[in-house]
Amino acid sequence: MAPKKGRNLRDDKRFGEVVGQFGGGYKTVGQMVYTVLHEAITSGAFAPGEWLRQESIAEAIGVSRIPVRTALLQLESEGLVTFNPHRGARVRTLSVSQIEEIYRLRLLLESQALRLSMARMRPERLAKMRELAEQLDGEPEGANFLETRVRFYREVYDAENNPLTVEMVEELRGHVGRYLLGFRAVGHNHTHRELVDHIEAGDLMAAESWLRAHLEEVRERIADLARQANDDADDEDDEATSGGGSSASANTASRPDDVRTATDGTGPSAVQADDTVAARR
Repeated sequence: MAPKKGRNLRDDKRFGEVVGQFGGGYKTVGQMVYTVLHEAITSGAFAPGEWLRQESIAEAIGVSRIPVRTALLQLESEGLVTFNPHRGARVRTLSVSQIEEIYRLRLLLESQALRLSMARMRPERLAKMRELAEQLDGEPEGANFLETRVRFYREVYDAENNPLTVEMVEELRGHVGRYLLGFRAVGHNHTHRELVDHIEAGDLMAAESWLRAHLEEVRERIADLARQANDDADDEDDEATSGGGSSASANTASRPDDVRTATDGTGPSAVQADDTVAARR
C-alpha cells in the first residue's frame, strides 16, 4: 500500500540502498538522479500510487530539485510516473487488465524460450542452473534474491542464444516489479529446483506446466495488489476533489513548463548547468 503522503526519504533504508548502489559513476547529476528514481520505482522501493516529494528526494540523493524534476518528467514519458494537476508526481499504477496482458505475453515468450533452451541444453549450463536454483530457493528476500532470480532465468531461457526474447521477458517483468516490492510476491508451493529437475529429465510438458502454474500464481497476487493500489488512489482522488488534498502540491513535484523544455535541450541554461555538474558522492 502506498503512503498517503510523500515520505521523508532521508532515513528510508530501501531508498538509501538504491542511492548507494546507483548514485555514483555518472557523467552528470541528471543521469544519476534518473537512474536512481527509475530503479526505485521498478524495484518497488517506491510503492505504486506513492506521491513523490521532490524536496525529500533531492535531500536524500544530495542534489538540487532541478534534476529531480527533470528526471520525473522523463519517467512520465516512459509511463512510470503520472502528474496530477496542482498535486504533483505519483508512481503510476497498472490496471488489472494490463497485468493480465503482461502475463499472457510472458507465458507465450517464456514457454517458447524454454522449449528452445531445452532443445540445446548442455551439462555445464544445467549445472549452473541447479546451483542458482539452490541459491534462489534459500535466498532471503531482498536485492540478492532479485539478482539471483535474474541470473537463474537467463540460464533457464538460454539468454546467450535467445537475447531478444530474454530482453523482452525482463522488460515485461520490470513493468510489474514495483508491485513485488523487491520480495517474493507469494509463498510458492513449488521450488525452482523442481523446474531444474524437469529440465534435466527432458520433460518439456512438466517444465511448461511448472512455468504456467508459477506465472499464474504470481499474476493473481499482483492483480490483487494492483486492485488495492488503485482503490487507494481512487480514495485519495475523491478526498482531493472534496477539498482535502489541496495541500499536497506543496510537498510533491510540480510540473513547470520550463522543466518540460529542459528534457529536450531547449530549457533554461540554469537547468542544463545543474544537470552537467558531476555528482558529488
